[in-house]
Amino acid sequence: MAIWVLLLNFAPLLLSLAIVLHVLHSRSVVALLGPRRLVLFDTRRVLRRAVPLYLVIFLIPLPDALAAEWNMSLSAWLVLLPLSVPLLILQVTTEEVLFRGYLQSHLAARFSSPLVWMLVPSALFAFLHYDPETFGPNALALAGVTGLFALAAADLTARAGNLGPALALHFINNVVALLVTSMDGYWDGLALFTVPYDPSNVEAVRASLPIEVLVILCGWLVARIAIRR
Repeated sequence: MAIWVLLLNFAPLLLSLAIVLHVLHSRSVVALLGPRRLVLFDTRRVLRRAVPLYLVIFLIPLPDALAAEWNMSLSAWLVLLPLSVPLLILQVTTEEVLFRGYLQSHLAARFSSPLVWMLVPSALFAFLHYDPETFGPNALALAGVTGLFALAAADLTARAGNLGPALALHFINNVVALLVTSMDGYWDGLALFTVPYDPSNVEAVRASLPIEVLVILCGWLVARIAIRR
C-alpha cells in the first residue's frame, strides 16, 4: 500500500505540468509524447527487443551476496499486478514527459548544443535521485548511475523524435527495480524477489553499481538498434 501511495503521488505532478502547458504554451501533455503512431510503434519495437534482454540478464547467476531471494508468492504478486502496473506507468510517464518531453524539447528549441538540452535535464534528474540519508557514501555514485540512464533516455528521445523508446526502456527498468527485484526493506512492497541487503550495506550496494551500469548500456544499445529507421 505504501508503494502504491508513493507512485500515486506522481498524479498531482502530472496534473501541474498539464496546467502549466495549457496556460503558458497552449499545449497538452499528450503533445509532448510525439506523434501518436510513432510513439506506439517505437514503444512496441523497443519492448520486443528489450524484454528478452532483461530476462536473459535476470537469469545470469550472481554471487551469493547479490543473489535474489523470494519476497512473496507468485500468486500474491500476480494479484497485485493489475494496480501496480498502471501506477508504475503513471510514474514513468510523468518523469519522461517532464524531463524529456518538456525540459529537453524546450531547451533544444532554444539551444543547439546537446551539452545543454541533454545534460541539463539529465543532471537535474540525477540530482533529484541523490539521497545521502538513505545510501550514505554510495549516494553520489547512485545519482551518477541515474544520470547515465537519463542520458540514455535523452539520446533515444532525440534519435526517435518521440518519447516511445524512452518510455519503454524506463518502464522495463522500473518494473525490474520495483516489481521484480528490490533491495530488502527498501521499496520492496511490490517486488517478487529481494536481494539480501539494504541501502545501508555500503559494500553490497557498491558491488551492484557496475552491474547496473552495464544493464543500462545494454538496454540503450538494444533500444538504439530497435529504432533504426
